[in-house]
Order: sequence, then C-alpha cells, then structure tokens
Amino acid sequence: MTAPVLQPTTWPDTRFALPRPAVRMFCFPFAGGSAAFYADWAGDFVSTVELVPIQLPARGALMAQPPARSITEVADAIAPVIAESSVPVALYGHSMGAIIAFETARRLQEVGKPVRHLFVSGRPGPRIKRPLEPVSDLPRPEFVEMLRDYGAADQEILEHDELLDLLIPMMRADFHMIESYTYPPGPPLTCDVSAWAGADDTEAPLSVMQRWGDETTGTFTAEELPGGHFFLSEHREHIVRAVHERLG
Repeated sequence: MTAPVLQPTTWPDTRFALPRPAVRMFCFPFAGGSAAFYADWAGDFVSTVELVPIQLPARGALMAQPPARSITEVADAIAPVIAESSVPVALYGHSMGAIIAFETARRLQEVGKPVRHLFVSGRPGPRIKRPLEPVSDLPRPEFVEMLRDYGAADQEILEHDELLDLLIPMMRADFHMIESYTYPPGPPLTCDVSAWAGADDTEAPLSVMQRWGDETTGTFTAEELPGGHFFLSEHREHIVRAVHERLG
C-alpha cells in the first residue's frame, strides 16, 4: 500500500499568533480529536505563551487529507515544521497526543532544538502499552460502543449514522496508530516534563502517569485531578495556569 502524502505545514493552527511570543506551545489532540479542542483554550492564554493547536489530517478543515498511519509518521512529519520556530517551544498532548508530543520532542532534541517543556495527560508513560487489546478493527456496533465508553465523541454524533460514516474511518486510523506504537529505546529528554492524571481514569491513573518521569533528566511533576479520561475539560483553567507558571 502506498503511504499517504502528508502535508504537515498545513497542520498548525496559527490563528492565535502573538506579535512577540516568548514561548510557542504546540498542542496535539487525543484519538478522534481535533485542533478545535485546544482552540477553545485561546481565551485563557493571556501572556506571551502562544497557543498553536495541531490539526491532524482527515478531520476538520483537513478532512480531505488522508489519515496518518503511525505515531512515528506523524512525529517525523511535524518535527521539522516545529523546528522552524523562531522562539522556544513547548509541547502538550492528551492521550494519543501525549505520545505524539513525546516522539516529536525526541526528534527536536536530536536536531539540537530541545523543547522547553513537555506537558502530558491521559496516557501512561510511553513504555506502557495502551490499549491492552486492539479495538481499531472491531465491528461497527462494538466500535461505536467503545467510543461511547471512551467519551471522545458527543452522544449526538454517535446516534447520527451519516456523521459516523464520515468520522469512523478517521477514528479507526487514530486507534490503529495507538495500537501499533512500540516504544523505541533512546536517550532521555532533557526538558522538564509535567503530567496530569484523572482520579477516575482507569486507563491512565496517577501511578502510570508517574512513569513519564523515566523519560527525562529534567524536572518531573505529576498531579492528580478529579475526573475521568477527559478531566482536562473540567480543569482547563487550572492546567492552563500551570502551563503559564512553568513556562514563565
């Protein structure tokens, strides 16, 4: 099968560009997510930290682009784009986005452009396999039920067959990327790393979020907040405030 031609220069959402940013923070979505999730954070970015949501292909404005096939492919494509930043860079990723952010940070460090800070949530340290069993090839009814339990899509969408026809191929591709990811050994990051866990998130409790500390020689902090897998929606202000403090 021919690999899709990725167009990573179209992925950064630059609507929130600042005239003189001190730090540029690129944010990677969860499986099935889009740049719109982080775009909602824009109103809370009031300092010199510039918000840059990343829109992965096959969703939103990039719906016509073919989906990426692997975490490695995404990181290989976006790292050179981010490396062109004229100011220091931070990365944030939730769930699938945490692994993409991590692998992107590795590549940036390899080319002499280490990130200032890596922020992760909702995904165990990268040496821990998730999900434990493949789900991307489940029959449609079971796959939709899994999405319902996962909480990544609005219930209205899950009841709308025509919307599901559009979204399910992208969602299957995302979960395939997660399932096929294997941690490649390599030098630790040198940047600081901050991790957040939802107290009721059975897939990524605090105990496994703390494993992110194994991936850096910098300062590592981990915090548990109330909520399930998508706790960051409820605690956006708290997380954004912490991001600003740690990048200040």
